[in-house]
Amino acid sequence: MSRIGVVVLAAGQSTRFVARTPKLLTIVDGAPLVRHAVNAAIDAGVGDVVVVTGHRSDAVAAALADLPARIVHEPRSAEGMAISLRRGVSALMTADAVMITLGDVPDVLPTAYRRIAARWRVTGAAIVVPRYAGPRVPSHPTLFAASLFDDLLALQGDVGARSVIARHSSKVVEEPLAWPAPRDVDTREDLDEFLNSRHSR
Repeated sequence: MSRIGVVVLAAGQSTRFVARTPKLLTIVDGAPLVRHAVNAAIDAGVGDVVVVTGHRSDAVAAALADLPARIVHEPRSAEGMAISLRRGVSALMTADAVMITLGDVPDVLPTAYRRIAARWRVTGAAIVVPRYAGPRVPSHPTLFAASLFDDLLALQGDVGARSVIARHSSKVVEEPLAWPAPRDVDTREDLDEFLNSRHSR
């Protein structure tokens, strides 16, 4: 069977998150925020999980120490998201596809990973993106086949993989998912909204 890897980007400096505790280490339901994101990727069981650390790398790695994920440190992560993304993809070059997500998107469901992986195995598409219910917004996780690894490795600056998706839009396949898109926690207000939504379920 074709091999899939998962890259969780957890290297950012969280400059928009104003709090004493770094964003990824903020405790949510008894565990650091980043741990929720990594656990979802692991629980999905679609393939090896690589976590890219940067800012506060030792603390982030310690928060994940007992999990079956490989930690890779990007010492130049302050240069922008692209270099961390490249580090993660480079760690999975023997895979046939990679799925990319963020450490500050804690409520991606394992089912989303499985559904996207299954759609790729059926279609062989170069890119598979989730299509969540509600507004059409970019979300996670997104899968890229190995044929686009060079494009991902060529990214520069503070950009993610959206430019690769735009450049190869004709190769994109959507996987419809019947629940709302997961919340991207960038600010303290985002975290408060996320916590309120969890407690109201």
